[in-house]
Amino acid sequence: QAAEGPAGCGSEQAVAATTKAPSAGTCSPSPGYGVAVGGTFMFLACIGTTLTIPFLQSRRDELGCDGLCYGSQVSLRNGLGLLGAVVLGRLSDRFGRRPLLCLGVLGNLLSISISIVENSIWGMWLALVPSALLNQTFSITKALFTDYFPGTDRVAEAERSGAIGRLGMAFGFAMMLGSGAGSRVASDYQQAQSIGFVVTLASAPLIWLMPVPEASSAALPVHVGAGKGMWNSLRRWATLPVLRTPGARLLMCLRFFMSLAFHLFQVILMPSLHRRFAFTPADHGLLMAFIGFVYAMSQGFVAKPLIRMCAGSDSDNTNLLCACMVLLAFTRLPVIIATDIWVVYGAFGPMLVALGTINTLIASAASSLASSSSETGGLYGVLEACESIAGMLGPVLSGLLVRAEQSSGLPHLVLGLIVVIYTATTLLAALGYRRWIV
Repeated sequence: QAAEGPAGCGSEQAVAATTKAPSAGTCSPSPGYGVAVGGTFMFLACIGTTLTIPFLQSRRDELGCDGLCYGSQVSLRNGLGLLGAVVLGRLSDRFGRRPLLCLGVLGNLLSISISIVENSIWGMWLALVPSALLNQTFSITKALFTDYFPGTDRVAEAERSGAIGRLGMAFGFAMMLGSGAGSRVASDYQQAQSIGFVVTLASAPLIWLMPVPEASSAALPVHVGAGKGMWNSLRRWATLPVLRTPGARLLMCLRFFMSLAFHLFQVILMPSLHRRFAFTPADHGLLMAFIGFVYAMSQGFVAKPLIRMCAGSDSDNTNLLCACMVLLAFTRLPVIIATDIWVVYGAFGPMLVALGTINTLIASAASSLASSSSETGGLYGVLEACESIAGMLGPVLSGLLVRAEQSSGLPHLVLGLIVVIYTATTLLAALGYRRWIV
Protein backbone atom coordinates (compact mmCIF):
# COMPACT_ATOMS: atom_id res chain seq x y z
CA GLN A 1 0.00 0.00 0.00
CA ALA A 2 1.51 3.31 -1.05
CA ALA A 3 2.11 5.92 1.58
CA GLU A 4 0.20 9.15 1.11
CA GLY A 5 1.87 12.48 0.80
CA PRO A 6 0.78 15.60 2.62
CA ALA A 7 -1.74 16.47 -0.05
CA GLY A 8 -3.29 13.00 -0.04
CA CYS A 9 -2.03 11.64 -3.36
CA GLY A 10 0.05 8.53 -4.05
CA SER A 11 3.79 8.95 -3.59
CA GLU A 12 5.15 5.54 -4.50
CA GLN A 13 8.89 5.30 -5.05
CA ALA A 14 8.34 4.05 -8.58
CA VAL A 15 6.37 7.16 -9.42
CA ALA A 16 8.98 9.44 -7.91
CA ALA A 17 11.69 7.69 -9.86
CA THR A 18 9.97 7.72 -13.24
CA THR A 19 8.04 10.97 -13.45
CA LYS A 20 9.17 14.53 -13.56
CA ALA A 21 9.45 16.23 -10.24
CA PRO A 22 6.25 18.11 -9.48
CA SER A 23 6.26 21.76 -8.79
CA ALA A 24 5.76 22.97 -5.25
CA GLY A 25 2.38 22.20 -3.80
CA THR A 26 1.50 19.61 -6.51
CA CYS A 27 1.44 15.80 -6.56
CA SER A 28 3.02 13.60 -9.17
CA PRO A 29 0.36 11.57 -11.00
CA SER A 30 0.68 7.80 -10.65
CA PRO A 31 1.48 5.49 -13.58
CA GLY A 32 -2.03 4.08 -13.21
CA TYR A 33 -3.42 7.52 -13.92
CA GLY A 34 -1.24 7.81 -17.02
CA VAL A 35 -2.38 4.40 -18.27
CA ALA A 36 -6.03 5.34 -17.75
CA VAL A 37 -5.68 8.66 -19.60
CA GLY A 38 -3.57 7.07 -22.34
CA GLY A 39 -6.14 4.31 -22.82
CA THR A 40 -8.91 6.88 -23.14
CA PHE A 41 -6.85 8.83 -25.65
CA MET A 42 -6.25 5.71 -27.74
CA PHE A 43 -9.94 4.79 -27.55
CA LEU A 44 -11.08 8.16 -28.91
CA ALA A 45 -8.31 8.37 -31.52
CA CYS A 46 -9.16 4.93 -32.87
CA ILE A 47 -12.91 5.55 -32.93
CA GLY A 48 -12.27 8.54 -35.15
CA THR A 49 -10.87 6.19 -37.82
CA THR A 50 -13.05 3.09 -37.33
CA LEU A 51 -16.41 4.82 -37.86
CA THR A 52 -15.85 4.57 -41.62
CA ILE A 53 -15.24 0.79 -41.68
CA PRO A 54 -18.81 -0.17 -42.73
CA PHE A 55 -18.61 2.22 -45.71
CA LEU A 56 -15.12 1.45 -47.03
CA GLN A 57 -16.01 -1.25 -49.54
CA SER A 58 -19.04 0.62 -50.89
CA ARG A 59 -16.91 3.76 -51.29
CA ARG A 60 -14.26 1.86 -53.20
CA ASP A 61 -16.95 0.45 -55.49
CA GLU A 62 -18.51 3.89 -55.95
CA LEU A 63 -15.22 5.51 -56.93
CA GLY A 64 -14.14 2.62 -59.15
CA CYS A 65 -11.24 1.44 -56.99
CA ASP A 66 -10.75 -2.18 -58.11
CA GLY A 67 -8.55 -4.88 -56.62
CA LEU A 68 -5.38 -3.52 -58.17
CA CYS A 69 -6.17 -0.03 -56.88
CA TYR A 70 -6.89 -1.30 -53.37
CA GLY A 71 -3.79 -3.51 -53.30
CA SER A 72 -1.65 -0.59 -54.42
CA GLN A 73 -3.10 1.59 -51.68
CA VAL A 74 -2.34 -1.08 -49.09
CA SER A 75 1.26 -1.22 -50.33
CA LEU A 76 1.58 2.57 -50.21
CA ARG A 77 0.11 2.74 -46.72
CA ASN A 78 2.51 0.12 -45.42
CA GLY A 79 5.46 1.67 -47.21
CA LEU A 80 4.79 5.04 -45.60
CA GLY A 81 4.12 3.32 -42.29
CA LEU A 82 7.50 1.62 -42.55
CA LEU A 83 9.24 4.98 -42.84
CA GLY A 84 7.10 6.66 -40.21
CA ALA A 85 7.38 3.88 -37.63
CA VAL A 86 11.18 3.81 -37.67
CA VAL A 87 11.77 7.57 -37.81
CA LEU A 88 9.03 8.75 -35.47
CA GLY A 89 9.67 5.99 -32.96
CA ARG A 90 13.29 7.05 -32.73
CA LEU A 91 12.37 10.74 -32.61
CA SER A 92 10.11 10.02 -29.65
CA ASP A 93 13.17 8.68 -27.80
CA ARG A 94 14.98 11.94 -28.50
CA PHE A 95 12.30 14.61 -28.17
CA GLY A 96 9.77 12.87 -25.93
CA ARG A 97 6.54 10.98 -26.54
CA ARG A 98 4.12 13.91 -26.30
CA PRO A 99 5.20 15.91 -29.41
CA LEU A 100 5.04 12.77 -31.55
CA LEU A 101 1.59 11.87 -30.22
CA CYS A 102 0.42 15.35 -31.20
CA LEU A 103 1.94 14.83 -34.64
CA GLY A 104 0.02 11.58 -34.99
CA VAL A 105 -3.30 13.26 -34.18
CA LEU A 106 -2.46 16.02 -36.65
CA GLY A 107 -1.78 13.43 -39.35
CA ASN A 108 -5.15 11.80 -38.72
CA LEU A 109 -6.96 15.13 -38.88
CA LEU A 110 -5.24 16.01 -42.17
CA SER A 111 -6.23 12.69 -43.72
CA ILE A 112 -9.84 13.02 -42.60
CA SER A 113 -9.99 16.59 -43.92
CA ILE A 114 -8.69 15.52 -47.33
CA SER A 115 -11.26 12.71 -47.51
CA ILE A 116 -14.09 15.11 -46.70
CA VAL A 117 -13.01 17.78 -49.18
CA GLU A 118 -11.85 15.57 -52.07
CA ASN A 119 -14.28 12.68 -52.64
CA SER A 120 -12.45 11.04 -55.56
CA ILE A 121 -9.82 8.42 -56.37
CA TRP A 122 -7.20 11.16 -56.16
CA GLY A 123 -8.55 12.10 -52.74
CA MET A 124 -8.30 8.48 -51.57
CA TRP A 125 -4.63 8.32 -52.55
CA LEU A 126 -3.79 11.72 -51.09
CA ALA A 127 -5.58 11.04 -47.80
CA LEU A 128 -3.41 7.98 -47.21
CA VAL A 129 -0.21 9.97 -46.86
CA PRO A 130 -0.53 12.05 -43.64
CA SER A 131 -2.08 9.31 -41.55
CA ALA A 132 0.16 6.47 -42.75
CA LEU A 133 3.31 8.54 -42.35
CA LEU A 134 2.61 10.48 -39.15
CA ASN A 135 0.10 8.45 -37.16
CA GLN A 136 2.27 6.17 -35.02
CA THR A 137 0.29 6.88 -31.87
CA PHE A 138 -0.24 3.24 -30.88
CA SER A 139 3.45 2.28 -30.77
CA ILE A 140 4.46 5.59 -29.16
CA THR A 141 1.77 5.29 -26.49
CA LYS A 142 2.97 1.74 -25.90
CA ALA A 143 6.49 3.08 -25.41
CA LEU A 144 5.16 5.70 -22.98
CA PHE A 145 3.40 3.01 -20.95
CA THR A 146 6.67 1.08 -20.85
CA ASP A 147 8.39 4.19 -19.46
CA TYR A 148 5.95 4.16 -16.55
CA PHE A 149 7.24 0.79 -15.31
CA PRO A 150 11.05 0.55 -15.61
CA GLY A 151 13.01 -2.41 -14.36
CA THR A 152 13.49 -6.05 -15.29
CA ASP A 153 12.04 -7.75 -12.22
CA ARG A 154 8.84 -9.80 -12.35
CA VAL A 155 6.74 -7.04 -10.78
CA ALA A 156 7.75 -4.49 -13.44
CA GLU A 157 7.28 -7.10 -16.16
CA ALA A 158 3.75 -7.85 -14.94
CA GLU A 159 2.87 -4.16 -14.68
CA ARG A 160 4.13 -3.50 -18.22
CA SER A 161 2.17 -6.44 -19.59
CA GLY A 162 -0.97 -5.21 -17.85
CA ALA A 163 -0.55 -1.65 -19.13
CA ILE A 164 0.08 -2.76 -22.71
CA GLY A 165 -2.89 -5.10 -22.42
CA ARG A 166 -5.15 -2.24 -21.37
CA LEU A 167 -3.92 -0.24 -24.34
CA GLY A 168 -4.86 -3.12 -26.63
CA MET A 169 -8.20 -3.36 -24.87
CA ALA A 170 -8.88 0.32 -25.62
CA PHE A 171 -8.05 -0.31 -29.28
CA GLY A 172 -10.33 -3.34 -29.37
CA PHE A 173 -13.26 -1.52 -27.81
CA ALA A 174 -12.76 1.36 -30.24
CA MET A 175 -12.90 -1.06 -33.17
CA MET A 176 -16.01 -2.67 -31.72
CA LEU A 177 -17.84 0.59 -31.11
CA GLY A 178 -16.67 2.34 -34.29
CA SER A 179 -17.45 -0.59 -36.59
CA GLY A 180 -20.78 -1.34 -34.95
CA ALA A 181 -22.01 2.23 -34.63
CA GLY A 182 -20.63 3.67 -37.87
CA SER A 183 -23.61 2.68 -40.01
CA ARG A 184 -26.02 3.79 -37.30
CA VAL A 185 -24.71 7.27 -36.53
CA ALA A 186 -23.82 8.14 -40.15
CA SER A 187 -25.64 7.65 -43.43
CA ASP A 188 -22.58 7.63 -45.69
CA TYR A 189 -18.79 7.74 -45.73
CA GLN A 190 -18.53 11.54 -45.74
CA GLN A 191 -20.74 11.93 -42.70
CA ALA A 192 -18.82 9.23 -40.84
CA GLN A 193 -15.59 11.10 -41.60
CA SER A 194 -17.06 14.36 -40.27
CA ILE A 195 -18.01 12.69 -36.99
CA GLY A 196 -14.57 11.04 -36.89
CA PHE A 197 -12.91 14.44 -37.24
CA VAL A 198 -14.71 15.75 -34.16
CA VAL A 199 -13.91 12.65 -32.09
CA THR A 200 -10.24 12.69 -33.14
CA LEU A 201 -9.97 16.38 -32.27
CA ALA A 202 -11.51 15.65 -28.86
CA SER A 203 -8.74 13.14 -28.13
CA ALA A 204 -5.94 15.72 -28.49
CA PRO A 205 -6.27 17.43 -25.06
CA LEU A 206 -5.76 14.07 -23.34
CA ILE A 207 -2.17 14.01 -24.59
CA TRP A 208 -1.36 16.88 -22.24
CA LEU A 209 -3.01 15.12 -19.30
CA MET A 210 -0.73 12.08 -19.56
CA PRO A 211 2.25 12.30 -17.18
CA VAL A 212 5.55 12.08 -19.05
CA PRO A 213 8.38 10.29 -17.22
CA GLU A 214 11.73 12.01 -17.14
CA ALA A 215 13.34 9.11 -18.98
CA SER A 216 11.07 9.44 -22.00
CA SER A 217 12.29 12.85 -23.06
CA ALA A 218 15.68 13.70 -24.55
CA ALA A 219 17.35 10.59 -23.19
CA LEU A 220 19.93 10.59 -25.97
CA PRO A 221 20.93 14.21 -26.54
CA VAL A 222 22.56 15.11 -29.82
CA HIS A 223 25.45 17.38 -28.90
CA VAL A 224 26.13 20.27 -31.21
CA GLY A 225 29.70 20.35 -32.30
CA ALA A 226 32.03 19.75 -35.19
CA GLY A 227 33.83 16.86 -36.79
CA LYS A 228 33.76 13.32 -35.56
CA GLY A 229 32.20 14.16 -32.21
CA MET A 230 28.99 15.44 -33.75
CA TRP A 231 28.93 12.65 -36.35
CA ASN A 232 29.35 9.92 -33.70
CA SER A 233 26.60 11.50 -31.63
CA LEU A 234 24.22 11.57 -34.57
CA ARG A 235 25.11 8.01 -35.53
CA ARG A 236 24.51 6.85 -31.95
CA TRP A 237 21.09 8.50 -31.99
CA ALA A 238 20.16 7.12 -35.42
CA THR A 239 21.19 3.55 -34.63
CA LEU A 240 19.82 1.25 -31.99
CA PRO A 241 22.37 -0.86 -30.12
CA VAL A 242 19.57 -3.18 -28.99
CA LEU A 243 19.02 -4.26 -32.63
CA ARG A 244 22.38 -6.03 -32.53
CA THR A 245 21.17 -8.42 -29.82
CA PRO A 246 19.87 -11.90 -30.79
CA GLY A 247 16.69 -11.31 -28.79
CA ALA A 248 15.71 -8.21 -30.76
CA ARG A 249 16.41 -9.97 -34.06
CA LEU A 250 14.25 -12.87 -32.94
CA LEU A 251 11.36 -10.53 -32.15
CA MET A 252 11.77 -8.83 -35.53
CA CYS A 253 11.60 -12.20 -37.31
CA LEU A 254 8.57 -13.31 -35.31
CA ARG A 255 6.76 -10.02 -35.93
CA PHE A 256 7.54 -10.05 -39.65
CA PHE A 257 6.50 -13.64 -40.37
CA MET A 258 3.38 -13.51 -38.23
CA SER A 259 2.33 -10.27 -39.93
CA LEU A 260 3.05 -11.86 -43.30
CA ALA A 261 0.72 -14.76 -42.43
CA PHE A 262 -1.93 -12.26 -41.31
CA HIS A 263 -1.83 -10.30 -44.57
CA LEU A 264 -1.85 -13.48 -46.64
CA PHE A 265 -5.01 -14.50 -44.82
CA GLN A 266 -6.71 -11.10 -45.02
CA VAL A 267 -6.63 -11.09 -48.82
CA ILE A 268 -8.65 -14.32 -49.05
CA LEU A 269 -10.89 -13.67 -46.03
CA MET A 270 -13.33 -11.02 -47.22
CA PRO A 271 -13.93 -12.47 -50.72
CA SER A 272 -14.56 -15.82 -49.07
CA LEU A 273 -17.09 -14.35 -46.64
CA HIS A 274 -18.85 -12.48 -49.43
CA ARG A 275 -19.03 -15.64 -51.53
CA ARG A 276 -20.35 -17.89 -48.76
CA PHE A 277 -22.60 -15.51 -46.81
CA ALA A 278 -23.31 -12.56 -49.16
CA PHE A 279 -21.84 -10.12 -46.64
CA THR A 280 -23.34 -6.61 -46.59
CA PRO A 281 -21.72 -3.49 -45.04
CA ALA A 282 -23.83 -4.07 -41.91
CA ASP A 283 -22.62 -7.70 -41.68
CA HIS A 284 -19.04 -6.56 -42.12
CA GLY A 285 -19.47 -3.93 -39.40
CA LEU A 286 -20.97 -6.53 -37.05
CA LEU A 287 -18.07 -8.92 -37.61
CA MET A 288 -15.51 -6.18 -37.00
CA ALA A 289 -17.36 -5.15 -33.85
CA PHE A 290 -17.18 -8.75 -32.61
CA ILE A 291 -13.47 -8.91 -33.45
CA GLY A 292 -12.88 -5.66 -31.58
CA PHE A 293 -14.82 -6.87 -28.53
CA VAL A 294 -13.04 -10.23 -28.26
CA TYR A 295 -9.63 -8.65 -28.83
CA ALA A 296 -10.38 -6.06 -26.13
CA MET A 297 -11.39 -8.81 -23.71
CA SER A 298 -8.26 -10.82 -24.49
CA GLN A 299 -6.02 -7.80 -23.89
CA GLY A 300 -7.79 -6.50 -20.81
CA PHE A 301 -8.79 -9.64 -18.92
CA VAL A 302 -7.15 -12.73 -20.43
CA ALA A 303 -3.58 -12.03 -21.58
CA LYS A 304 -2.06 -10.80 -18.33
CA PRO A 305 -3.52 -13.54 -16.04
CA LEU A 306 -2.68 -16.17 -18.65
CA ILE A 307 0.91 -14.94 -18.92
CA ARG A 308 1.27 -14.83 -15.14
CA MET A 309 -0.21 -18.31 -14.74
CA CYS A 310 1.97 -19.92 -17.40
CA ALA A 311 5.21 -18.12 -16.59
CA GLY A 312 6.20 -20.11 -13.52
CA SER A 313 9.03 -19.12 -11.23
CA ASP A 314 11.48 -18.36 -14.05
CA SER A 315 9.15 -16.02 -16.03
CA ASP A 316 9.44 -18.35 -19.03
CA ASN A 317 6.49 -18.01 -21.42
CA THR A 318 8.01 -19.95 -24.32
CA ASN A 319 5.43 -22.73 -24.16
CA LEU A 320 2.56 -20.24 -24.03
CA LEU A 321 3.93 -18.35 -27.04
CA CYS A 322 4.29 -21.54 -29.08
CA ALA A 323 0.83 -22.78 -28.09
CA CYS A 324 -0.73 -19.48 -29.21
CA MET A 325 1.04 -19.71 -32.56
CA VAL A 326 -0.26 -23.23 -33.12
CA LEU A 327 -3.76 -22.09 -32.18
CA LEU A 328 -3.55 -19.21 -34.66
CA ALA A 329 -2.60 -21.60 -37.46
CA PHE A 330 -5.36 -24.11 -36.80
CA THR A 331 -8.19 -21.58 -36.37
CA ARG A 332 -7.62 -20.06 -39.82
CA LEU A 333 -9.05 -23.04 -41.68
CA PRO A 334 -12.57 -23.09 -40.14
CA VAL A 335 -12.94 -19.36 -40.88
CA ILE A 336 -12.32 -20.04 -44.57
CA ILE A 337 -14.21 -23.31 -45.13
CA ALA A 338 -17.19 -23.16 -42.70
CA THR A 339 -20.65 -22.86 -44.23
CA ASP A 340 -22.22 -21.76 -40.94
CA ILE A 341 -21.53 -18.18 -39.89
CA TRP A 342 -21.59 -19.15 -36.22
CA VAL A 343 -18.67 -21.51 -36.80
CA VAL A 344 -16.77 -18.55 -38.27
CA TYR A 345 -17.51 -16.45 -35.19
CA GLY A 346 -16.58 -19.38 -32.94
CA ALA A 347 -13.21 -19.80 -34.66
CA PHE A 348 -12.45 -16.09 -34.43
CA GLY A 349 -12.79 -16.22 -30.63
CA PRO A 350 -9.74 -18.36 -29.74
CA MET A 351 -7.84 -16.87 -32.69
CA LEU A 352 -8.15 -13.36 -31.25
CA VAL A 353 -7.31 -14.48 -27.71
CA ALA A 354 -4.13 -16.11 -29.03
CA LEU A 355 -3.29 -13.02 -31.08
CA GLY A 356 -3.78 -10.68 -28.12
CA THR A 357 -1.59 -12.86 -25.90
CA ILE A 358 1.19 -13.00 -28.49
CA ASN A 359 1.12 -9.23 -28.97
CA THR A 360 1.38 -8.68 -25.21
CA LEU A 361 4.27 -11.14 -24.92
CA ILE A 362 6.23 -9.56 -27.77
CA ALA A 363 5.66 -6.00 -26.52
CA SER A 364 6.72 -6.93 -23.00
CA ALA A 365 9.78 -8.78 -24.29
CA ALA A 366 10.78 -5.77 -26.39
CA SER A 367 10.59 -3.46 -23.38
CA SER A 368 12.76 -5.81 -21.32
CA LEU A 369 15.39 -6.00 -24.09
CA ALA A 370 15.77 -2.22 -24.42
CA SER A 371 18.63 -1.10 -22.20
CA SER A 372 16.81 2.16 -21.39
CA SER A 373 13.80 4.21 -22.42
CA SER A 374 16.09 5.93 -24.95
CA GLU A 375 15.75 2.79 -27.08
CA THR A 376 12.16 1.72 -26.34
CA GLY A 377 10.38 3.91 -28.86
CA GLY A 378 12.90 3.10 -31.55
CA LEU A 379 12.59 -0.65 -30.96
CA TYR A 380 8.80 -0.50 -31.05
CA GLY A 381 9.09 1.52 -34.24
CA VAL A 382 11.32 -1.11 -35.84
CA LEU A 383 8.84 -3.85 -34.90
CA GLU A 384 6.06 -1.78 -36.47
CA ALA A 385 8.25 -1.40 -39.55
CA CYS A 386 8.57 -5.19 -39.78
CA GLU A 387 4.77 -5.33 -39.87
CA SER A 388 4.72 -2.70 -42.59
CA ILE A 389 7.16 -4.66 -44.75
CA ALA A 390 4.98 -7.73 -44.34
CA GLY A 391 1.97 -5.60 -45.22
CA MET A 392 3.65 -4.63 -48.50
CA LEU A 393 4.59 -8.19 -49.45
CA GLY A 394 1.69 -10.22 -48.07
CA PRO A 395 -1.21 -8.94 -50.21
CA VAL A 396 0.84 -9.16 -53.41
CA LEU A 397 2.07 -12.68 -52.66
CA SER A 398 -1.42 -13.86 -51.68
CA GLY A 399 -2.91 -12.41 -54.85
CA LEU A 400 -0.27 -14.10 -57.01
CA LEU A 401 -0.89 -17.46 -55.35
CA VAL A 402 -4.66 -17.16 -55.79
CA ARG A 403 -4.19 -16.26 -59.46
CA ALA A 404 -1.72 -19.11 -59.99
CA GLU A 405 -4.16 -21.60 -58.53
CA GLN A 406 -6.97 -20.35 -60.81
CA SER A 407 -9.68 -21.77 -58.57
CA SER A 408 -12.84 -20.22 -57.19
CA GLY A 409 -12.87 -22.69 -54.31
CA LEU A 410 -10.54 -23.18 -51.39
CA PRO A 411 -7.21 -21.31 -51.78
CA HIS A 412 -4.96 -24.27 -50.97
CA LEU A 413 -1.68 -22.54 -51.82
CA VAL A 414 -2.29 -19.56 -49.55
CA LEU A 415 -3.51 -21.72 -46.66
CA GLY A 416 -0.57 -24.07 -47.10
CA LEU A 417 1.91 -21.19 -47.01
CA ILE A 418 0.25 -19.82 -43.86
CA VAL A 419 0.66 -23.20 -42.13
CA VAL A 420 4.33 -23.34 -43.20
CA ILE A 421 4.95 -19.84 -41.83
CA TYR A 422 3.34 -20.59 -38.48
CA THR A 423 5.25 -23.87 -38.24
CA ALA A 424 8.53 -22.04 -38.85
CA THR A 425 7.77 -19.26 -36.37
CA THR A 426 6.74 -21.79 -33.72
CA LEU A 427 10.04 -23.66 -34.13
CA LEU A 428 11.93 -20.36 -34.08
CA ALA A 429 10.21 -19.30 -30.87
CA ALA A 430 10.74 -22.70 -29.26
CA LEU A 431 14.46 -22.64 -30.03
CA GLY A 432 15.26 -18.96 -29.42
CA TYR A 433 12.78 -17.33 -27.04
CA ARG A 434 13.96 -19.15 -23.92
CA ARG A 435 17.61 -18.72 -24.89
CA TRP A 436 17.73 -15.04 -25.90
CA ILE A 437 14.82 -13.32 -24.18
CA VAL A 438 13.77 -15.09 -20.97
